[in-house]
Amino acid sequence: MHEQPERSNDSGAGLGLLAVIGAAACWGIAAAVAKDLFEAGVEPIELAQARSYIAAVGFSLLPGAWSGGIGVTRQSAPALIGLGLSIPAVNGVYYLAIQRLAVAVALVLEYSAPVLVVAWTAVRTRKFPRPLLLVTLGAAIVGVVFVAELPAGNVGSLDGIGLLLGLAAAVFFSAYTLLNEATGSHFGPIPAMARAFAIAALFWLVYQIPRGFPEDLVHPDNILRVLLIGVGGTLVPFLLFIWGVAKVKSEKAAIAATIEPPLAGVIAWLWLGERLSAMQVGGGVLILAAVVALQLERKQPVLAPEP
Repeated sequence: MHEQPERSNDSGAGLGLLAVIGAAACWGIAAAVAKDLFEAGVEPIELAQARSYIAAVGFSLLPGAWSGGIGVTRQSAPALIGLGLSIPAVNGVYYLAIQRLAVAVALVLEYSAPVLVVAWTAVRTRKFPRPLLLVTLGAAIVGVVFVAELPAGNVGSLDGIGLLLGLAAAVFFSAYTLLNEATGSHFGPIPAMARAFAIAALFWLVYQIPRGFPEDLVHPDNILRVLLIGVGGTLVPFLLFIWGVAKVKSEKAAIAATIEPPLAGVIAWLWLGERLSAMQVGGGVLILAAVVALQLERKQPVLAPEP
């Protein structure tokens, strides 16, 4: 017997992490554009709806989105419906949370999601998380706390309902990440997302009908930015994210996604002229180090028989 390195797709895993980072960058740019739209009078919930509508159309037009028929079974239906509902839920409860909490607090609560993903995976597989995964998870969470400047007392007034909403955002983000992996293995990544966004769009349509048509979304001054967020801030990053999750699995993808807050800060600094403190820069470096450490992890060699 001799040790033979396992033929692993390390390059594929590296590309998967880059895809998740690319998705985070797109979401960061979308956040800066969304801030402009909110200042122009667009309601956050209405913008969340527009993102789902545009992404639903985009995914449905992709090659192979509906290949092989619907293919929904009694076993796959709950996960698919859960994925479709988690998409509007994570946006909706986060927007509600920031109405009651400082944005920094809501951000940290939402990005505690990797802790839930790692914990659930450990319970499901009955395996204790690898030490390196725990170290990178801790570094990423601390980095998010620093990016939000919580040690500097940037907490505002802590509202009980707001805290629950922030934690709910983390739960829905975790559910989205885990269900994305489960449905992607059953339907394929793109067919799963096409169906999930169709469910999300249907949910928002039922929600909005009693409230009338959201005219601010199609105002000539806003429509191009809404389309930018729908395509470049939703369709494209979700494509990157689902591809990345398929390559690196949900635990690593959830940790890598924590790079969104520092990227959003850099984009806001370049685009909106917002300042970046030393604490925020340090937090961003810590998150980046965690993502790099994930890529440096290698699979253990396996024993192979002598020829």
